[in-house]
Amino acid sequence: MDKGAFFAAVRLTNNASLAEIQRGEHRIQDRHTLKEFLEYIHIKKGLLEAYSADYPLIEPRELLPSFESNYAEYQLPSFSMVAFNRPLQYQREVFQFDLLHSLGEAVPEKPGGKPRRLPIRERLLKENAEKFLPHLTKELRAAFKEKFLRQDLTSLACYEDLLEFIFHMDRAHVIARDAQDEFRLLGCYASFPSDLDTELKQFGRRLGKFSERDDAAYERHRTFVYQFLMELYGFPIAAERRTSSALFARKLSRLKDSYLIKVLGASDRTITSLNGFEQKRYPIVEKAALVTVPADLKEMHSYLADNGFYVDPDRRVVVVKVIYTQHRYHRHNVQEDRALSVVKQEILHPYTGERASFNILKDTKSFIVTLNDIIRGEYVGSISYRQEGLITSTKTHDDRLKFLYAWLTKNQRRFTSYSKEFFAELKKILNDYILNPDYKVYFRKYADLHREVLGKIAYLQQLHEVQQLERLLHRRPPYNRRLTTERFLALALEFVEDNYDDILHYYDDIFAKCNTLLSLIASQPYLKGIGQQVDPPANPYHRTLWLMLKRLRSLQESLAKDRERIKHAEEEGAFTRLLMRESLVKPHPRS
Repeated sequence: MDKGAFFAAVRLTNNASLAEIQRGEHRIQDRHTLKEFLEYIHIKKGLLEAYSADYPLIEPRELLPSFESNYAEYQLPSFSMVAFNRPLQYQREVFQFDLLHSLGEAVPEKPGGKPRRLPIRERLLKENAEKFLPHLTKELRAAFKEKFLRQDLTSLACYEDLLEFIFHMDRAHVIARDAQDEFRLLGCYASFPSDLDTELKQFGRRLGKFSERDDAAYERHRTFVYQFLMELYGFPIAAERRTSSALFARKLSRLKDSYLIKVLGASDRTITSLNGFEQKRYPIVEKAALVTVPADLKEMHSYLADNGFYVDPDRRVVVVKVIYTQHRYHRHNVQEDRALSVVKQEILHPYTGERASFNILKDTKSFIVTLNDIIRGEYVGSISYRQEGLITSTKTHDDRLKFLYAWLTKNQRRFTSYSKEFFAELKKILNDYILNPDYKVYFRKYADLHREVLGKIAYLQQLHEVQQLERLLHRRPPYNRRLTTERFLALALEFVEDNYDDILHYYDDIFAKCNTLLSLIASQPYLKGIGQQVDPPANPYHRTLWLMLKRLRSLQESLAKDRERIKHAEEEGAFTRLLMRESLVKPHPRS
């Protein structure tokens, strides 16, 4: 497709096309129209026009939380931007930037004096251009002067062409309303404030992870808190551009401002939007990227091909937009690191802008296919391993084990939340590789990596088991919300009795969560009063519940005593662990 044709048939909310806005035939005065306009322009200029046969495409999993840090830098467009749903008040703004003036502005009058005439048009145009020139390379300055010296740079009619130069600037630009209530480009070379140290420590204390003068707890939980904080705003622990954008969005939300922040990194090749126009606690996180549709999604392929959604049919490239929702931290959650999850996925037509809804990111069949490709050494792609760098191949066993560990860690939340049947299939495929006697000689050579993957599988197994208990507590599927109290307690007892030996050998953090969930089950409002009675109630139904609660408490006490005895025996070297534990060094469940 010709680059000039991208989104050529798009009509915005105000019924304007992108070309009509570029010709100055329509003004943008509504924040929803502005957001829509910026989305199409940024995708067009930042992704579609930058695409080539060797473009480093995003893999679908890279748009799934937790987001991976990117180590490669590409010669691709990058920018950051903030838009305000209000006029600017230059001295009162909470960040620094160079102010631009629209041609309709009058010079502020002096106190007691007469209003001065509007400045000469050429002079104002020159002043605006001079705000950009110092931040461009010498090679770009001549081209910039030739193209824009006689144009009103603040008009969004110029914005699409201006982006070609903004992409070469290392700081942000600012869009806001002017005196006539029209959205304009009114600032450049903006620095977003980023007091990371204060934010991180305050947030960690609010989560209950940090406490005053406890340096050991700070050291132990700092990375978790940092990752959770950044993920709330759609970013990994990453470069300054993304970190400062997240913290600036946090600051603006606190000030109850109405804003939109957009970021495109040359390393992540993803446009991230933080939509704070609605003034909620957290901005709505959206991402757009060029993605390869997995080859096994055949039904999707035929629809996309027949309807012209492919940017590059040979490489199955599409424009994907993903919308996320934030989760409040709760220390009792099994997956307590879950700050963000996907709520909607769209594939955008590169000409009409039409949206097609497909589950391109979370398809369980794709996960099984990918896992099989990894363990066979046939997977083509890259992944970040322990923040040490990218693993780009699965051909050798050491790379395969590293890739497998990173991939399991990346998708940990999804695997442990899927059905028992899916998890059983996943575990069978993993065991066919990781416990394969034919590979013993290789696994001895890479013993540490092998133990690491074994530990990760054990950790996932335990998380999956405990998550069934969490689902029961909250009456989530497969458990019915109308579950009777007696059946509710019976299922909890069944879980403990069936998994008693396994629970004894859970990792410390999972054992603690399991114990907490059992306590929360016993302290449900209806059961709390019954459980506190010393003698069995006279009511037969209450007596049944009382006996079940007594049994549950007894099992909890036995678990605590037996686990303490086992841990003591392990320290003395007098106890043999279960098969999956006997040769393991405790893994890092989050990396």
